[in-house]
Amino acid sequence: MFSASFKQFLTFVASTVATGQAIFGFGYVGIYVAITNLVSNTGVVSTNTYGAGGVRAYLAAAGYGTDKAIFGYGVDGVSVVSMTNLVSNTGVVSTDTTGVGTARSGLAAAGYGTDKAIFGYGGDYSLTNLYSLTNLVSNTGVVATDTTGVGQARSGLAAAGF
Repeated sequence: MFSASFKQFLTFVASTVATGQAIFGFGYVGIYVAITNLVSNTGVVSTNTYGAGGVRAYLAAAGYGTDKAIFGYGVDGVSVVSMTNLVSNTGVVSTDTTGVGTARSGLAAAGYGTDKAIFGYGGDYSLTNLYSLTNLVSNTGVVATDTTGVGQARSGLAAAGF
């Protein structure tokens, strides 16, 4: 199996794609990677798909609507990034969209309502500066500008729709 240090850095983010399906994406395996794996509605994980979006880890993802998802932000090995990738209802990851809100890592995301998502919190590359901010995601995958001053600044959190 994997070593403890490998598990610590293997940061895949999962999100709902189509009804009953999911996707794992990106991560760190000694280097930053852009690897995705679709998960069927029976829990079968597909083989690696390489090169979908820019390499990064410590990002967040959320499903929105009944059949779409979004990956956002993270660390590319050099700095934190302000980047998102939409995931279609067939699990195809789009090219990078840059410049969407404050670049950060260690944040969380969740779907809410019937067709929207939210990214929240996180910090800079070294997590010295933590952020108290969120970005709403519309039903078409458009990420809004930062909303600041929302709750306690923190990183390494989790989020879930309910």
